[in-house]
Amino acid sequence: MAGAARVHVAERGRDPRDYALLCTGGAGPVHAYSVAGKLGIGRVICPPSAGVASALGLLVAPARVDRVATVGIRLDRGNIATLESVFARLENEARGVMAQTSLKLESASVQRLADGRFLGQGFDLVVPLPAGPYEDSEPGRAALRAAFETAYREKFALAPPGVPVEFINIRVAVRAPVSGSEVVLEGRAGGGVRAALKGTRRAYFPDADGWTETAVYDRYRLGVGDELAGPAVVEEEGSTLVIGPSATARVAASGNIVMTLGESA
Repeated sequence: MAGAARVHVAERGRDPRDYALLCTGGAGPVHAYSVAGKLGIGRVICPPSAGVASALGLLVAPARVDRVATVGIRLDRGNIATLESVFARLENEARGVMAQTSLKLESASVQRLADGRFLGQGFDLVVPLPAGPYEDSEPGRAALRAAFETAYREKFALAPPGVPVEFINIRVAVRAPVSGSEVVLEGRAGGGVRAALKGTRRAYFPDADGWTETAVYDRYRLGVGDELAGPAVVEEEGSTLVIGPSATARVAASGNIVMTLGESA
């Protein structure tokens, strides 16, 4: 897992030490301490109910309608007015589908994207575009090219100079919030760390030279501001957070448990 994450971060020209690791899923909090240590990440964030984060996301995600069309247009030669008309058609189609769901279109947002590439390349890059309408003029062409080059440099660091850009496909994504989907993360008061302690058991930690007596806590009894020192295990329905021997953890106001790794992790 650490190796895959390292490759993904490196491809984007980033340093993992500049980030925190957000762990979700049933097993995510179990492995987060070790993965973060291998990546050199010093902070891990474990949200409440991490084991059902995907289900929660499904419930609160905005409604979305996508439309795509093939255009095959070079930005230095093609008719931008024709490109704008295709975008407008896709937006109207997507809004029509959204209207059938009884969602409020006035709250909907529209995003334009394109599958673009430099002329001669064998792969496309999906990039966000500025909001329309687009004019068939040099400033209009320049704005679209700049949007592609910005996204290209973000992914590959450099862009070839003087090479025309072509859009193979264009995309429209219309999103509208679903009623009742507002999520407010808020921690709660607890009875203190001692009240949350369920007991101890032996757990294996390589950085502690083997089996170590480990405190086990009930997450539902932890409150905002409670602090834990590793090694420790925090249990809740659906997932278990492992706090390694060199780490400490604190319950944030949001209810997230923020784990800070020591140098030896």
